[in-house]
Amino acid sequence: MNKYWDMFKKFVKFNIVGIMNTLLDLGIFALLTWSGLGEGWSKTISYSCGVLNSYFWNSRWTFKQERQNTPKEFLLFVLVNLVSYGVARLVLSLSLTWLNIADANIRNLIATPASVLVNFIGNRLFVFKKKS
Repeated sequence: MNKYWDMFKKFVKFNIVGIMNTLLDLGIFALLTWSGLGEGWSKTISYSCGVLNSYFWNSRWTFKQERQNTPKEFLLFVLVNLVSYGVARLVLSLSLTWLNIADANIRNLIATPASVLVNFIGNRLFVFKKKS
């Protein structure tokens, strides 16, 4: 039971960090699209800001390790986030073409949950896995 409780606590912490990342992403995305920057560049920049924030907090709080962070860990983190970013961009695009939602900010809100799920699973399994 303890293993499941620990996983639940990590998931809650991951989501708290995720809320911060999401607010950062949504705010920067809205600001950049409002200023006239294209949706693709806006998402790339806003998502990147969220990734940096995420790595900082998840490596030090959510999945805190007993060791120093390594370049390999950061590279894996970036790779997981690139996959998650791809999911976000795909949902952003599909919600326009399939659901005909014109507002980019609403589509960004729709894309976020899919991206979060992929991100948590990838980080838990590949980046911050418990060392034996």
